[in-house]
Amino acid sequence: MDMYTRIAEHYDLLFPLDAQVVSFLEKEMMSLEIPFDRYLDIGCATGALLSAFSGKFRHLYGLDLDPALLSLAAKKLLPVDTGKTELLEASMADLDTLFPEEEFSVITCMGNTLPHLELPEFGPFLESVSRHLEGGGVFIFQIINYDRILDNSLRGLPTLERGEVTFNRYYSLPKPNGRIDFDTILTDPEEELEIENSVELTPVRKRQLEEYLYSAGFTRARFFGSFSGELWTPESFLTIGVCS
Repeated sequence: MDMYTRIAEHYDLLFPLDAQVVSFLEKEMMSLEIPFDRYLDIGCATGALLSAFSGKFRHLYGLDLDPALLSLAAKKLLPVDTGKTELLEASMADLDTLFPEEEFSVITCMGNTLPHLELPEFGPFLESVSRHLEGGGVFIFQIINYDRILDNSLRGLPTLERGEVTFNRYYSLPKPNGRIDFDTILTDPEEELEIENSVELTPVRKRQLEEYLYSAGFTRARFFGSFSGELWTPESFLTIGVCS
């Protein structure tokens, strides 16, 4: 069973949508000089961003590989959606197949989704995003700052505590293939649950991302270290890219 399927029922508890994230994205969207037509959220999980921006776009699309998360997204969207949102169970590598002609005003890829790609997949994926971005549109992504993780040989992220529910997160050292294992333990005493998971990730550095983005056809990429708008530094917790 996939890692995210196993923690789906706890996903919104562990990763609630932060108002600061919405504010940051809205600020970037408001700077666009094109109509808010189509919005694509890659790795949409339980649909929090789709729900938040449902009233801003004519058409919205959420893409995720996990059916359990998409089922929760469908329930979340029921009160706000008017049939203009489409949820798709598919890989982010399938953009050209899913959308042979469509272009999007805004494309987001949040929640450390990008590192699920293997390094040779970054270039083709970002080229596909660039092709599907409307002229004058914006692509915004967010990942963990792996410069900080790798340079300091960090072996994990802070434990998430939500009442009695805890979510422990650990990293392995880079393996010969350049990837790292992301091991997690979800504990919910009330439900008498302890769920262990492991997934392989690519700890991509900011410099590598910049190279891939410009090679993919993007002409501008701004980097931030938090959703408060602080500029990126090697010690930032996050790497947030705003690309056009």
